[in-house]
Amino acid sequence: MVKVLSKKKSNILLYSYISFVALLAILVMHYLITNFTIRDYTLLLLFSILSAVSETFLIPLPKVGAVSVSFAITFSAILLTDPLTAAIITSLGILFRCPYVDGKGRVNVLNTPFYKTVFNISQYIINAGIAGVIYVNFHKIFRFGFEFYNPIAGTIALMTYLLFNSFFMAALMSIILEEKLTAAWRNYLLGFINIILVSLLGIVLAFSYDSYDIGGILLFFIPLLLARYTFKLYLDMRKNYFETMNVLVRAIEANDPYTSGHSLRVSIYSEAIAKQLGLPQNKIDMIKSAALLHDIGKIGVDKNILNKNGKLEKEEFDSIKAHPEIGATIISDMSYLSNLSDIIKHHHERNDGKGYPDGLSHNNIPLETSILIIADSFDAMTTDRPYRHALSLGDALNEVKVNAGTQFNPDIVDDAIIALRKAFNNLSE
Repeated sequence: MVKVLSKKKSNILLYSYISFVALLAILVMHYLITNFTIRDYTLLLLFSILSAVSETFLIPLPKVGAVSVSFAITFSAILLTDPLTAAIITSLGILFRCPYVDGKGRVNVLNTPFYKTVFNISQYIINAGIAGVIYVNFHKIFRFGFEFYNPIAGTIALMTYLLFNSFFMAALMSIILEEKLTAAWRNYLLGFINIILVSLLGIVLAFSYDSYDIGGILLFFIPLLLARYTFKLYLDMRKNYFETMNVLVRAIEANDPYTSGHSLRVSIYSEAIAKQLGLPQNKIDMIKSAALLHDIGKIGVDKNILNKNGKLEKEEFDSIKAHPEIGATIISDMSYLSNLSDIIKHHHERNDGKGYPDGLSHNNIPLETSILIIADSFDAMTTDRPYRHALSLGDALNEVKVNAGTQFNPDIVDDAIIALRKAFNNLSE
C-alpha cells in the first residue's frame, strides 16, 4: 500500500511539473509572438527539416538520455534568425524526429507518450526562446563581432540555453528516479563540454550561410552528420571497452568467490580517492578500470588454493603471489587495456619496499598504483574472510593511518581516509 501511494504521489508530482513547464512554454511563446516576427520563412523551413533529421540520428548516452548534433542547428538559428523562429525550429525538430531506440525500434510522436512530447517541446521552446531573446538584447548592448554573430552575446545566450536545458532535464529525472535535484543536475552539467563543442559547429554553420547562403548550410550539414558518426563510433568503442571489462570481472568472480563484489568496491574506493586528490578525469577512468581488473591474474591460480580455509603452505602462497604478474601479462596482450598492466602488476607493492612482485618503494610506485593499494587493502579489511571477521569502518581507517609510510603512500593517506569514509557510508546506505 505504501509503494502504491508513493508511486501515485510521484505521478502527481511528475504531471504537475510537466504542466508547469508546458504553461511556462505557452507564456514564453506568447511573448515571442507579441514581440517578434518571422523574418525568413525559407530558413525556418530548411532549419526545421535539418533539425528533425539531426534529432532522428541522436546518440543515446547513459544517465543523461541522449545527445544529437541538432543543437548546432538550434544555435545557428538563434544567431541567424529571431527568437520566435529559433523556438519554432527546435520544437518542430522534436515533433517530427524519428530516432531508433534499442528495444523499441523507431519512435515518433505517434508512438511516444503524450506527456513526453509535451515536455520535450515545451522545454525546447523555453530554452531556445529565452536564449534567443538574451542574444538579441546583448547584441544591442555589446556592438562587437560580425553582423550575424556577436561573441559576447553568443556566449551569454549559450550559457543561458545550457543552464535552462540541464535544469529542466535534471528536475524531471530527479522526480522519476527519486533522487536529489543537485545530484541529477550534476550529471547534466558534466555534458556541458560536449554541447559547447557542438555549438561551435553552429557558429561555423552561421558563417557558411553568411558566405554561401543556403548552399553553404547544405554543404556544411554533411560534415555535421559525419561529426555525429565519429562521435557514435567513439561511444560504441567505449561501450565495447566496458563490456569487455565486465566479462573479465565475471571471469575473475567465477574463479574466486571472495572476489565477487570485491573488484567493484575497490573500483568505487579508488575512484573516490582519485577524485579527492583532484586528478583529471582521464586518470580517474584509468584507475577505475585498473581497479576492476586488478585481480584478473587469479584466473591462473588453482581454485583449491584460492578457496582454502586453512593456513597456506609456502608454495601455495607463492602461487597466489604470482597473480599480479599473471594479470599484467593478460592485460598487456589487449592493446586498449595495456596501459593498465603496470598498475595491476604492482598493486601488492608496499611503500617501504617489502611488497611484491618487484619490491618497489615509495618513489618508484606510481600514484595510480598507490591509490589502488589503499583501496584494495581497505576493502579486504572491511570484508569478512574465512580466517577473520571484517573490521569496523573506524578500525579499518585507523589501520590505513597507522600503516602510512610502511604499507601505504603517506602523501595521500589523509585524503584517502576522507574519501574512503564517504564511499563506505554511501555503499552501506
